[in-house]
Amino acid sequence: MADMLSGVRVIDFTANAAGPTATAMLADYGAEVVKIEKPNTGNDQRAYGIQVDGVSLLGAWLDRGKKSVTLDLKDPESIEIIKRMLPDFDILAESGRPGVMDKLGLGYEEVHKINPKLVYCSVSAFGQNGPYARKPGYDLIAQAMSGIMDICGDPNGAPVKSGTTLSDYVGGIAGFGSIVTALRYAEKTGVGQHVDVSLLMSMIYLNGAVEYLNVGQKLSRTGNHHSTLAPYGLFEGKNGQSIVLAVISPKLWGILCQTIDKPELENDPKFNTLQQRRANKEELIKIIEDWLKGFDDIKDAIKILDGAGLPCAKVFDQEDVMNDVHVLDQKYMVEVPTPDSVTSKDTFMARNCIAGFSETPGSIKKGPALGQHNVEILTKYGLSEAEVEALEGKWKK
Repeated sequence: MADMLSGVRVIDFTANAAGPTATAMLADYGAEVVKIEKPNTGNDQRAYGIQVDGVSLLGAWLDRGKKSVTLDLKDPESIEIIKRMLPDFDILAESGRPGVMDKLGLGYEEVHKINPKLVYCSVSAFGQNGPYARKPGYDLIAQAMSGIMDICGDPNGAPVKSGTTLSDYVGGIAGFGSIVTALRYAEKTGVGQHVDVSLLMSMIYLNGAVEYLNVGQKLSRTGNHHSTLAPYGLFEGKNGQSIVLAVISPKLWGILCQTIDKPELENDPKFNTLQQRRANKEELIKIIEDWLKGFDDIKDAIKILDGAGLPCAKVFDQEDVMNDVHVLDQKYMVEVPTPDSVTSKDTFMARNCIAGFSETPGSIKKGPALGQHNVEILTKYGLSEAEVEALEGKWKK
């Protein structure tokens, strides 16, 4: 059976992480993604993270399944080639600062005239309009301005950012979903449109604390424990090992008391209601952590808690994620072929497609070497192989 997005063609001008995430997800499900890159160096993600044989594995993952074409967007000849290509594509994705594509002659209005059915997705920090539209911004800026950082961290400490580029990935997922939605509309009506994806909006979407302001409540940082539930948070054992435990109902509270050999706590006036557990949270945390510290290996405690049906988990480090039996069984991490420009390593472990499909599962594919598909793509649009080589030579001067 054909991939779900088989036949869909994407011309991809994105760089960094958010835009490339969106277009890579389209490639996962069968879209042909033609990635337009800067000659000689390629787009920025080729320099990110760990390098093998001079090739970024993170960049290879962000550009998995794409075809790489090098064109100089400052060169009028390249712009004319792109304009010849546009009628053959269903989707254009870009992640420049608002106004940049307009200056190149590739803004939405110009492209819409060339191909009215095309879905044009712009991924930026603050969106295409408004006071901040041209303000420079990256993942960290969106985390800060979304209010998310303000509610993360110790109550007596500074705000804390996510340990990963959260808004880039959330923005990329938002871009993917929005593009597919607009594509469905274009297929029904023949009308394309401009999709405006903002990292800031994507992060605000995650921030469930803002609604509390409607009733005059401003949530503050609560560290590793919930503001309204208890016990619900992170609990430390021996040797720096930790678990998370989520006791959200009276039934689970009773089970926990029995499991940690403290049955008397179930009806203790200091703990027998959620309000009391919340009021005496610090004492409750100590009781649970004292029990955990009775285990040299916290996995033994988790086995007991799991056996009792209590929602809990070890706080995984990255090796735990990579080697976990469920992660491997469900193929949340998979081996991916390295780009052809990597010679010392055939595969690497990487994150798999974001969802499973019973009939048409996606797959994580090989990333391209820089300019690998110049001849394949550009000869479809009036250039001979010799002319492609001449273009490449011009950029190297």
